[in-house]
Amino acid sequence: MIYPPDFYYIPTAIDKEVAEMIIRKCSDYQLEDSKVFSDDQNQSVDHRYRISKHCWLATDNWIGGIMKHCIESANQSLFHFDLTKWTDKIQYTVYDEEGSQYKWHYDISKSSIDNETVRKLSISLLLSSPDDYEGGELQLLLPGETVMKTFKPRLGDAIIFSSTTRHRVRPIKSGKRISLVGWMGGPDFR
Repeated sequence: MIYPPDFYYIPTAIDKEVAEMIIRKCSDYQLEDSKVFSDDQNQSVDHRYRISKHCWLATDNWIGGIMKHCIESANQSLFHFDLTKWTDKIQYTVYDEEGSQYKWHYDISKSSIDNETVRKLSISLLLSSPDDYEGGELQLLLPGETVMKTFKPRLGDAIIFSSTTRHRVRPIKSGKRISLVGWMGGPDFR
């Protein structure tokens, strides 16, 4: 069996000053408890599965432009998926209490915007320094492998991976982990 490519790591050169500017911009938004999809596709808060807070950002601003460039670079270099647009708004996510986490999950789903576009590539861009928190590693379980890839990226670094990849954010032991998460997609996989 042939498996799709696994992940693409980009040191974006976003520095602490830019990260703090994004965090300040997002402080204007009300954070809500993060939800997960249940079997019937309704969203609900389930603290056994996910503990974090988030808000949604429009994709048509400079933050979305930076993330889109990262995804397009990764797609051109590695994935070669048929991408047409963002499938959802960008999620500004905060893990800031002991035990905050997001257990194993996949991002693959229909777009919440048009219900025709399918998520194909996921991006996680870190706005926290690895020194700001303990735990909170991003782990990918790559297709065809039994070994996990574990990441604790530097501030400003982005990881792009197939939305079909099983992944999680390990529990926070202390501190605060802040990231931007987004998904680009296109027509159904063939």
